Amino acid sequence: MDTLSFTGHRWNTRAAASELVHLFENTLQLHPVVAQCLALRAPDPDSARIWLHPSLDHLHDPHLMMGMATAVARIKVAVASGEAIRIVTDYDVDGTTSSLILQGTLRILGAGGAIDYHIPDRFTEGYGFSVIAAEKAAADGVGLIITADIGVRDHAAVSAATGAGVDVIICDHHLPAGASVPGDAVAVLCPPQADCPYPNKALAACGVSLKLAQALLADNPRCDAIIRSMLKVAAIGTVADVVDLSTRENRAIVAHGLQGLRHGTHAPGLHALLEVSGVVGDVTAEDLGFRLGPRINAAGRLAKATAVIELFDERDPGRARAKAVALDGLNTERRQIQGKLVDTVLAQLTDPPPPFVVMWGQEAEGWHRGVVGIVAAKVRDAANRPAAIIAIAGGEARGSVRSTTSVHAVKALDSVADLLLSYGGHPAAAGFSCMAKDLDVLCARLGAWVEQNASGEDLAPSIDVDASCDGQTFRTPDVALFAQGLSDLGPHGKGNPSPVLQVDGVRIDGIRPMGEKHLRMSVGGVDAVWWNGAQHRDALTDGLVSLIGSLGYNNWRGRRTVRFTIQDARPFISPTLPGSQSSP
Repeated sequence: MDTLSFTGHRWNTRAAASELVHLFENTLQLHPVVAQCLALRAPDPDSARIWLHPSLDHLHDPHLMMGMATAVARIKVAVASGEAIRIVTDYDVDGTTSSLILQGTLRILGAGGAIDYHIPDRFTEGYGFSVIAAEKAAADGVGLIITADIGVRDHAAVSAATGAGVDVIICDHHLPAGASVPGDAVAVLCPPQADCPYPNKALAACGVSLKLAQALLADNPRCDAIIRSMLKVAAIGTVADVVDLSTRENRAIVAHGLQGLRHGTHAPGLHALLEVSGVVGDVTAEDLGFRLGPRINAAGRLAKATAVIELFDERDPGRARAKAVALDGLNTERRQIQGKLVDTVLAQLTDPPPPFVVMWGQEAEGWHRGVVGIVAAKVRDAANRPAAIIAIAGGEARGSVRSTTSVHAVKALDSVADLLLSYGGHPAAAGFSCMAKDLDVLCARLGAWVEQNASGEDLAPSIDVDASCDGQTFRTPDVALFAQGLSDLGPHGKGNPSPVLQVDGVRIDGIRPMGEKHLRMSVGGVDAVWWNGAQHRDALTDGLVSLIGSLGYNNWRGRRTVRFTIQDARPFISPTLPGSQSSP
């Protein structure tokens, strides 16, 4: 029977073929643990080399995407004739980065003053391409709408636009299996749609927008340089939207976007955002997901996402700095609101939790709709159950779902579609609205659906471990090279998380609090942190322990140090003396 970890999880060690591990170790000159982790990601040496060296050659031909030729032809006609073009995108990072890519592309094509953009206000218009936005575009004399990160499920709005004489091109990726796309759109660029031969089904919307830019700018003599510059923005959106980073194209987008962020020159807005986020020097995918992404998202969560576009468009360094500081302030405010709501919902969480956690409250009482998605993720992680957190204003409720690997968020919402006013999203994350009076029924039916469609074993909490080592591995002079080898398996994110190492038989040194919730310590001479691990301080110092976590680098203000980030711990059980701790 597995020893219970401090957080109540099972640890599952993933197995890789020993022959493949030895082959990688010898032919690619890798640390044995790095070779083990790579063998779990690549099935042969050729795939391993591709994994370790993401290339722009891994960007697919954009014309492989269904609808691309039609979209390019229609946009070029609009640009040539001076037709008014409006870009309509979501208010999150994927949507705003898509807007930046599309606006930049159209300006390079010569559209100039004929283009404008619209980003829905979360609080007055809600999620998606709305009928209101379609009608407003028609009234404003717009001839062509290009959507990004929304549109593929917004059939009514597309019909309203086309009915009013406005053509619509959709760049999206939110399409559940079997769902249809709007038939009256001029073109739908969405790799998951039926019969689309595009190889990468996991592009974010900013990636789809980048592919459209590639196709539109193919004849431009500076096309390669322009795309390289756009990769910086596309990398931010790709990581922040949590799409699969195991695909060659997504890895290339992020790897080369990071390279541009590390070594390129930046417009004042991007430079200021990097500066206020503390992201300088060796920029990582984690920086994009945990430092840049939240600050960009804060605008759409608490105010208006148009602030992001205004920041990136700003050419005066002083004004850019002020706008970046304002975004940083919104992010601080978001964290405060989020923290209070997290404390509220976790205090109400039952033990054991229900199959699908559904919790709601009034916006006037702190259930801010701008943070319900983040709070849902915290509840999902705490309960290891899909979670919906819902804000009520008047008679209407707006909620966000964050789900586990065993429960498809959109399919779960499909099961209660008759109760919903609108919904959409990904397998892991979705949003919806409904009438507040239906919440009790919604809660019961979601729980029943999970009980029927996800086994108890699937819902049991567990953590996958890539490889094992002991504390002595951290004490060698080559620990920095070891950390670099693990980092070279990146960029890390969904589909390619940072390798999880199990480190056995270690004694914790120098443990001390970091703020109210976190711990800092030394593991085998390496600096270590455990975010939100303060409650485990006493257990960590009670003899030898086994830890799981990720070894990498901490980059802050240009200083780069090796760091082990702890995810979980349990008492160390000696393999030679089952049930007892070995001596130090």
